[in-house]
Amino acid sequence: MKTAVISDIGLIRKRNEDSFLLKESLGLFVVCDGMGGHSGGDTASKMAVEIIDEMSEILQSSEPLSFLQEAIMKANLDIWEMAQNNTELFEMGTTITAAVLRENRLTVANIGDSSLFIINSNGISKLTQDHTLAVEMYENGLLNIDEIRDSGYNHILTRALGIEPNVKIDFVSETLSQGDKVLLCSDGLSDLLHEEEILSAFFEYNKGLQDIANKLLENALGKGGHDNITIIVIEI
Repeated sequence: MKTAVISDIGLIRKRNEDSFLLKESLGLFVVCDGMGGHSGGDTASKMAVEIIDEMSEILQSSEPLSFLQEAIMKANLDIWEMAQNNTELFEMGTTITAAVLRENRLTVANIGDSSLFIINSNGISKLTQDHTLAVEMYENGLLNIDEIRDSGYNHILTRALGIEPNVKIDFVSETLSQGDKVLLCSDGLSDLLHEEEILSAFFEYNKGLQDIANKLLENALGKGGHDNITIIVIEI
């Protein structure tokens, strides 16, 4: 397994509210994108990553799905409780996309609109589903699929970590093959680059994973970089 990571404040925001965790030895990868006034988003994303990191010692003896469920639910409750006791952090929250890679089996958990893609010789496929109002409207027939990206509702989350004492987590798993690559990213990347543009970076700049991550960041900044951008790239 090879990995690369980069996190950038972007061109507009005053601070980076993204957080990430990369523990290659455990096959554990997390991207969080915080939300909330004052320092709320920054606090929520950091808390989520720190709690999952602290609990990661039990991962080796746990099933990946069980670990992700337990760790994310604890992070959700801890973030919610802190927000209830601090007016400056009220209604803070964060997205989370977390993955455990064990041998060639990838187990993914997500809440919000941070994404996970698989890239291989067949192309690019997105494993996660965004929890946004635009996606909900599409599912209800109020938008067509081509209108989602540019809709003003695409940035309104319908689900986030830490907003309520309980939260629904989406899980998905996939068997990978040697040479497959995995991309976890915050929406600062996926909102600006279409899947075809992401795929092109993987095949045109294939000198190394860090080169790919750097090129993806460069392309997103070139399109405005209006949000924080976090990228984790993994090669099986």
